[in-house]
Amino acid sequence: MIKKILAAGALAASAAFLVPQASAQTFSPSGAFTLTNIGTITVSKGITLSCSLSGGGTVSGGAASVSSITLSGGLCSSVTFTGAPYTVTSGSLTSITLNGVIVTGITGNCAGSLTGAYNQSTGVITYTNATIPKTSGIGDCKVTGKVQVSPKVTFTIP
Repeated sequence: MIKKILAAGALAASAAFLVPQASAQTFSPSGAFTLTNIGTITVSKGITLSCSLSGGGTVSGGAASVSSITLSGGLCSSVTFTGAPYTVTSGSLTSITLNGVIVTGITGNCAGSLTGAYNQSTGVITYTNATIPKTSGIGDCKVTGKVQVSPKVTFTIP
């Protein structure tokens, strides 16, 4: 009886090593990066604004975060991104997500994740009506346009 219990325990312990472990993507190279728009960025929540975008972030220990995003041009400065830093994650090699984004605007506020298509070979994020859920006001926040990450950041997903 004891041999059966020990054998079952050994089998259970060895099976634990066969279960795949969830792990995060690894970003590189380490250091600071900048964010700049390519062409016009449009942001909308009730009204649509054509803006310039600037920002920055860092890669450290294989993790990436965005520390600032600023919009400018016309009324664009009335739209602010707060709550940084935003952790950067990805579910695939061709997309990128900023998590914990908070947007404050004249037509209401939004909070959540901002996901765009990402080209690792060029370092360009493409947002196509990327949606951040509303927290106040009417309608979600939407972002459309291209953002250059410089130097380009690449990542692997185990």
